[in-house]
Amino acid sequence: MDSHESLSAIRSRRDTEKFSRGVLTFIVGMQFGSEAKGSIVQHLAPGVSNAVRTGAVNAGHTIYHQGEVHIMRQLPAAWTNPNTQLVIGAGALISPNVLMKEIAACERIIPIKNRLLIDRNAHIITEDQIIDESAQDLAERIGSTSSRGREGIGVAMADKVLRSARSIQAKDFDLLKQFTTNTADYLNEQLENGADVLVEGTQGFGLSIDHGEFPYVTSRNATVAAFADSIGVQPEYYQTNIIGVTRTFPIRVAGNSGPFAKGSEELSWDEMKQITGNPKLSTEHTTVTALPRRIATFSDTQYIEACRVNRPTEIALTFADYLDQTIYKSDTVENSYKVLSFIDRIEALYDAPLTLVNTGPNATIDFDWVRSSRLRQMAS
Repeated sequence: MDSHESLSAIRSRRDTEKFSRGVLTFIVGMQFGSEAKGSIVQHLAPGVSNAVRTGAVNAGHTIYHQGEVHIMRQLPAAWTNPNTQLVIGAGALISPNVLMKEIAACERIIPIKNRLLIDRNAHIITEDQIIDESAQDLAERIGSTSSRGREGIGVAMADKVLRSARSIQAKDFDLLKQFTTNTADYLNEQLENGADVLVEGTQGFGLSIDHGEFPYVTSRNATVAAFADSIGVQPEYYQTNIIGVTRTFPIRVAGNSGPFAKGSEELSWDEMKQITGNPKLSTEHTTVTALPRRIATFSDTQYIEACRVNRPTEIALTFADYLDQTIYKSDTVENSYKVLSFIDRIEALYDAPLTLVNTGPNATIDFDWVRSSRLRQMAS
């Protein structure tokens, strides 16, 4: 830096340099998780150079590939693109058994091992931690899916924070040493050299330990800032795109899992059958533990709060078919007044365009293109 360079000149130069760097994209859930973030990642996967996953094994992202359903709990969901480098960040809690099963399942289809990087400082969930957690009552107290599945996540996080001697990092775990490196260095170098990075956030904003209804929350924040911190990148330094994924009807896991957001009205699944116009609509279940879900109406208040904290640059709407069953797995929503009205509603709440609409499993529409096409037709 020139010692005589003015502050305004420095800022101008840095702004110019930013656009020579790669694009950093975050996928963030705007409600209580299960927003179908996997579907959005799968839609974007063909154009992704680097995909990053953090979080723990209690978050399962569902994708569809070659006629099979894959529930991803550790690997980034963009693994279906054979040219995508896969990264598990420093903030992850890794279950070696789950990870190795995922790798084996994916290797049957596409090579994985030669393009997987795991941060050396990511922590391992041990058998002792799983045993300890099985004795806890988190399921009864806060509706924890981890406790019901006896995953050891809460205890592993506590051991990490307490700097317990039994908290093991990936660099010291023989099974994973072959994959370990400093992934923060790798990701920053990629972005500095113009490559793109997709960060696959887990869970949802409403489950954030600092922003949700305590104690009915997870053990970390599910926000863009937290995801960036957990992988060691600074969003303001790069071209950053934030995709907020929101359901038409938010869910929480069944049982004592806490209240819905202000302005939501909890519904029964029989009521949802009437709303959707689909008498065969079945109760949703959690991806990892197969527990039934509770469901409620959309909360404007929660959506605005999630937008203020995460500042999305665009929105992806999922479960649009719950508003109008006629568009289930459709490639267009142009003729659905209910869906278009809902889009108008959320775009009026916060200044971020809705660009993607999910109408069912493995069915995501580029709504930004649809809107542009409609405008072109009107102009002609």
